Amino acid sequence: MNLPIRPATIVRSVFAVATFAIASPHFTPSASGDDSPPKYNVILIMADDSAVDNYGCYGSTFFKTPRLDELARTGAKFNHCYSEPVCTSSRVKIMTGRDGIRNYVRFGTLDKDETTFGNMMQKAGYATTIVGKWQLHGGDRGTLAPACGFDSYCLWNYPGTTRSRYWNPSILCDGKLLKTTENDYGPDIFTKHIIDFIGKNKDRPFFAYYPMVLTHAPFPKTPDTQADSSDLIESLKHYRDMNAYADKCVGKIVDALDAAGLRERTVVIYTTDNGTDRALTYPFENEQRKGQKAFAMDGGCHAPLIVNCPGTIPEGIVSDDMVDFSDFLPTIADITNAKLPDVELDGRSFWPQCKGEKGDPRQWIFQYYYPKFVPAAEKHGQGVNKREIIWAQNQTFKLYRDGTLYAVADRQETTAIPSGSSPESDAARDLLQSALQSMPAAAAKLAP
Repeated sequence: MNLPIRPATIVRSVFAVATFAIASPHFTPSASGDDSPPKYNVILIMADDSAVDNYGCYGSTFFKTPRLDELARTGAKFNHCYSEPVCTSSRVKIMTGRDGIRNYVRFGTLDKDETTFGNMMQKAGYATTIVGKWQLHGGDRGTLAPACGFDSYCLWNYPGTTRSRYWNPSILCDGKLLKTTENDYGPDIFTKHIIDFIGKNKDRPFFAYYPMVLTHAPFPKTPDTQADSSDLIESLKHYRDMNAYADKCVGKIVDALDAAGLRERTVVIYTTDNGTDRALTYPFENEQRKGQKAFAMDGGCHAPLIVNCPGTIPEGIVSDDMVDFSDFLPTIADITNAKLPDVELDGRSFWPQCKGEKGDPRQWIFQYYYPKFVPAAEKHGQGVNKREIIWAQNQTFKLYRDGTLYAVADRQETTAIPSGSSPESDAARDLLQSALQSMPAAAAKLAP
């Protein structure tokens, strides 16, 4: 039984959208002399440890994110995007378009047999780069950036680097360890690499993936941190500054695209890999929220998703359609006309919704999670070591494989919903149970 899913909504009049479409500038003919437009560039930015409620455009007044708020206002904002609750699971899923039940090996590992969006875009003739955090080379199944389709890289947590990612960072750039000092700030180096990459490839299509080191612990000062008289604890003050600095880095990249005349040819996508650090408690609306990173609750995996491309994405798109991290690879393929990898994928493109079209919205998402943080599995862990957490959800309800149903609005998941509580919850249970049954029963590659 299918629940009705709310379609993408457009926060402007039909007349205004039509006018925008007519007035939008078109690409000039390609250099080859045919009438086909140049291919879109894609820049995918994924911040580390920052939940959806850490952004002004999603209702926060505590965190200041003006550049991202502007991208949301002038582009598309999705209200129901879901990562995994922790980094490796999210990074593997977003890069491969496949759920963890098919390809999760262990923490810190991207299986070397997987095909990534880097491979896909390189094969499509795009210049490719990755900058920021790697942490996918662990164990005997791990892999490195070149094998994942990236022509160039500038990475922390990569073979040959040490633990410092912010001040005096340890960064390997195309096989060479950078010489840095205590005055060098890692996010500035990564952002500059992206900007340099844009300049070098402005005459050919490119794909850049920027998994940021911001805003992961530890929480040192940023270059913009100022002394003040606030009574905030230092970690929260610095975390807020780090969130603002991530926003600033995004703004620098957008400005570089403007300067190169590439804004209308480049799709900028922003999301985050999981929820806010558990050590932090921050205000949101009328409550104090504790970070839920690593927990399979809404605060652990409800991520922002902002997509912007002037002249192609109308201003003011606000979508209530669900987006899963497996959807990014097929969406990038849809944007660029790249050929999808010849493997079983779990994602579907949300590119039509970005443009104000109906698309093929999801009725549910499926999540598989084997936590490194053992307490996360106490309530719903099953299977291997009683730590496999599996659930399906839509915008309103969430069903674990153990049969427990919650309302998504129940942020702490304190009140399970019994069968027979309401026609709406029973219909959701039926839908989500069929979703669970449609996926494999056991993890294919788990090596705990």
